[in-house]
Amino acid sequence: MSTPPPLPVYELEDAPEASLWTKGDASSRRVFIVPVLPPSTFVAFGALWPAPTDPVEAHFVAMGNVAEHLGTFVERMVREETRVELCICPPLPRELVEQYASVPPYEGHEYEAPPGTPVRGMSAHASVEDYSRLRGTMLWTEGDATSRHTYLLPLSDSSEFLALGVTLPSAEVVFAAKGLLVENLGTLIRHVRDEQSFVELYARPPLPPEVLARYLSPLS
Repeated sequence: MSTPPPLPVYELEDAPEASLWTKGDASSRRVFIVPVLPPSTFVAFGALWPAPTDPVEAHFVAMGNVAEHLGTFVERMVREETRVELCICPPLPRELVEQYASVPPYEGHEYEAPPGTPVRGMSAHASVEDYSRLRGTMLWTEGDATSRHTYLLPLSDSSEFLALGVTLPSAEVVFAAKGLLVENLGTLIRHVRDEQSFVELYARPPLPPEVLARYLSPLS
């Protein structure tokens, strides 16, 4: 069996202005954004989603800084007619994913290669505020530029995200908001950066379980 050609890898700081897609259309283009280390960075896998009997075809890999590139990357993918998903492990062969990103352990889930659906996050509690209701408000009421960290997390619905505003070193959660990846993520990142917060993406953020339990429900 012939070895497939290497994927194009784009550092988003220097990504070309031309489309990252050379084939496919809105019915087949999907991009999976995954948390990696360090949490200030992310990796995204562009893939062509096939008919049920065909294998997934990986098309490109993109890498960037969460604060500087994630929101604009999502917006770019929407312009390029792509379905965008935020997940912990994408539905691609494990060896391919591990070539460009680590596959983090998560709540005891095993990552089989290739899975049919992405490994996603937990569900946000219904009491968590929708970000659409918080736009234009002051999210950060405590801490300063050295202590403010906004943690972004995948949710069970890969079209959504959870944002937790955490002051360090106290690990106090100042705000929690959930939003739609396409509609809200870029706006939220710009919002918290304007309020002098670091922005990081985690599969599971470095918070005590009892703190996370206030905002997230375990997977069933």
